[in-house]
Amino acid sequence: MIVELTQNLIGSDLTVSHREAQCLVQCARKAILELHPQFADRYERLIRPLFERIITQRWPGAQMLDSSECDVVN
Repeated sequence: MIVELTQNLIGSDLTVSHREAQCLVQCARKAILELHPQFADRYERLIRPLFERIITQRWPGAQMLDSSECDVVN
């Protein structure tokens, strides 16, 4: 559910900025790994590339943020 919600927000909500999208992805990662720490490898292999692909398609040529540039609040 976390992945689907984040995917829909960054992929179709035109009010979400590039920076916000990347911060949403980082928050989703944190939430997923807090719920299921054993999914770290699965997240890196399957989910992270999905999010990166969506962000790259929506904002071609944009720089990826460093994780320290987002305030993770969850």
